[in-house]
Amino acid sequence: MEVDNPILNSAVSALNSGKQPKFIEFVDKVVDYCVANENGKVFQDWDRDVLRQLVAYHQAKGTLLVLADSDSEIKAVFMWYNCDSDDQWSFVYNWEEDKPKGDAIFLAFLFGSEPSAMKELLLKFIQCEPDCLTKKLLGVRYRKGNPTRIKYTTKLFSKILKAKE
Repeated sequence: MEVDNPILNSAVSALNSGKQPKFIEFVDKVVDYCVANENGKVFQDWDRDVLRQLVAYHQAKGTLLVLADSDSEIKAVFMWYNCDSDDQWSFVYNWEEDKPKGDAIFLAFLFGSEPSAMKELLLKFIQCEPDCLTKKLLGVRYRKGNPTRIKYTTKLFSKILKAKE
């Protein structure tokens, strides 16, 4: 895949070159976790190669957080995009570059196997992306069987942090 996105092209090149086996192993492990923990709606039309590119891209641009236990078993994964509040899901599908000066953060892919992992991952996200406390928060959720654009507030963060173990 070659699009006008230098970070994506670099990440895909790293995957395809085979010269970074630890990177490739990491990407594959994250993809396996995401596929095992998603609900069949998030990645329903995406093949494994696209998912590998997605994870590699987020790793390369610094918008991937992975939480693992002491046995290196993944417990939670989070990927996001910096964008403008009027950007749509096509922003993701078209592999558009992040907009660091954008007024929003698209909370794209968030998977966790237990509440404590989600809480820890959220705190790491806030440390990595403190503007999430002031920017608009966007996402896509399935409502009545259809993907629907959602505007979140930081109440989402509170809900995650208050979740019972």
